[in-house]
Amino acid sequence: MNNSDYNQSFIAMVGRHEKIIFSVCFFYATNEVSFDDIRQEVLISLYKGYRNFRQESSESTWVYKVCINTCLFSLRKLTPKVKTISLDEIPLVQLQDENDNETKEKLEWIYSLIAQLNPMDKALIIMWLDELSYEEIAFNMGIHRNTVASRLYRIKEKFSLRKEEV
Repeated sequence: MNNSDYNQSFIAMVGRHEKIIFSVCFFYATNEVSFDDIRQEVLISLYKGYRNFRQESSESTWVYKVCINTCLFSLRKLTPKVKTISLDEIPLVQLQDENDNETKEKLEWIYSLIAQLNPMDKALIIMWLDELSYEEIAFNMGIHRNTVASRLYRIKEKFSLRKEEV
């Protein structure tokens, strides 16, 4: 595949999975690693890895894995520095208006509940909110289905107790 075809294919893939990319980046953004920086890191990782995507899993599963792994790696470093890759190498990707107030308000409300979770639990709850099955979440995270079920149960219980305290 020539570079132009690859770029078009990449843009189409990002368009198909824009919601996943936005949600994961939004939930992992911190004061140290901004949403824009972490999204840029994710797009770079997706761009670099897309050529090697072997379709052994669904495309959305692969996107989740790349997004979560990139976010976790960025958080570990706690630095806003961008890895070196020329932005000229990445095709222009048109994303929906990220200032959509209704979507932003919903995500901010959810974020306030999820912000105190550890990175692994954040990944579980993000995928659960996107209606992935326990089996899909387990596959994405490389853990057992029963582990997913029990961790999600504990997270929901925590949130229920906090709701009662309010």
